[in-house]
Amino acid sequence: MIELMNISKTYSNRFRANKKLVLDHINFLLESEEILALMGPSGCGKTTIARLILGLEKADSGSIVYNSVDLSKLNKKEFKPYRKDIQLISQKPSSFFDPSIKLGKSIIEPLKNFNIILKDKENRIEELLNDLKLDNTILKRYPHQVSGGEIQRLSILRALLLEPKILILDEATSMLDISVQAQILYLLKEIKNKNNMSYLFISHDKEVVNLFADRVIKLKEGKIYD
Repeated sequence: MIELMNISKTYSNRFRANKKLVLDHINFLLESEEILALMGPSGCGKTTIARLILGLEKADSGSIVYNSVDLSKLNKKEFKPYRKDIQLISQKPSSFFDPSIKLGKSIIEPLKNFNIILKDKENRIEELLNDLKLDNTILKRYPHQVSGGEIQRLSILRALLLEPKILILDEATSMLDISVQAQILYLLKEIKNKNNMSYLFISHDKEVVNLFADRVIKLKEGKIYD
């Protein structure tokens, strides 16, 4: 599905002459319909990997190959058609929603970026509301009027409207209490199976990873270790 080959990344440090090595020759393959977990402590490079896959940053070296295309070599314009296929669910879903705009309007904003007609997605919105156990009246509310679990489910709906092949879940449930976290993870697994998707699940929580993921890659100080 998507493969990282010899990915390395450094960041400049204004207080030191030498650069900080964040990722050191990272290699892994996310298979079709797989839940692959990246697990490790804060600062180990997990989120940097996500940003590289999403085209938000460039690696210093290596390749990120998706459908035989090296995404790491594309400029922003060339990358755009692939952005629809790879969507992010973050630990702070509220950052995706304007507090002054009703949720129903916010969830369809990404459609405009890809010239997708809303009418073609109306049935899909209803289907996803049902899959995510949300009442359609929630679309008439503002972000501050819903719970953390509800706003996270709406961020998932927002991403799924683009019909991505890959979801990157970056600590997507870490801000939720345990019972809500379990509900979200259960729904995500059902959605993955129904839509034949792949997940890259980024987490520091070993217990959650072992319950949710098919396979685990452990990161420490920018390197993969057993």
